[in-house]
Amino acid sequence: MPRAIEMMNERQRAMSSALLAVRTLARAAVRSQSKPDFAQLKRLVGYVERFPQKIHQVAEEQHLFRAILAREPNTGGAVARAKRDHAACMGYFVRMSTALKHWENGSPTAGKEVALYADEYVRFCRLYARAEARDLLSVALKVLSDSEWQTIERAYAAANDPLAASKSRQECAQALSALS
Repeated sequence: MPRAIEMMNERQRAMSSALLAVRTLARAAVRSQSKPDFAQLKRLVGYVERFPQKIHQVAEEQHLFRAILAREPNTGGAVARAKRDHAACMGYFVRMSTALKHWENGSPTAGKEVALYADEYVRFCRLYARAEARDLLSVALKVLSDSEWQTIERAYAAANDPLAASKSRQECAQALSALS
């Protein structure tokens, strides 16, 4: 398997972990009726915005999707769907981050919304990852050359995602702290 696919999988896991952490922190605060660690929640949400939304998805579209389309034009529908799914991710992100702002500003129902939106977002991302593997990566493995995979890998490596490289909770916590 090309290293670029491993990198994609690592980044998808990192994003899911960040979203699940948001959900867990929000649920715990709602259950205990206590104020959550807003600084930590904002770091997690900031990570999702900075890396998956603004770097990873852009790199996929610019490098992986273009290479697949160039080699296999019949994948146009699958690429268009993947791009729509990237746009949908932004909708999930906006709902979650807006609810977080409302919660921090004192809205009594926003904590439940943060947890719900984070949960919906991670579910959507998992469905997207399965569709991407089925409809695009399976084709890419058949049609892309080693040189094309190396170009994609270099583009992904340039993002330097701190959570994707983390192997423990402690490393994740340190990576998130460094983002502040």
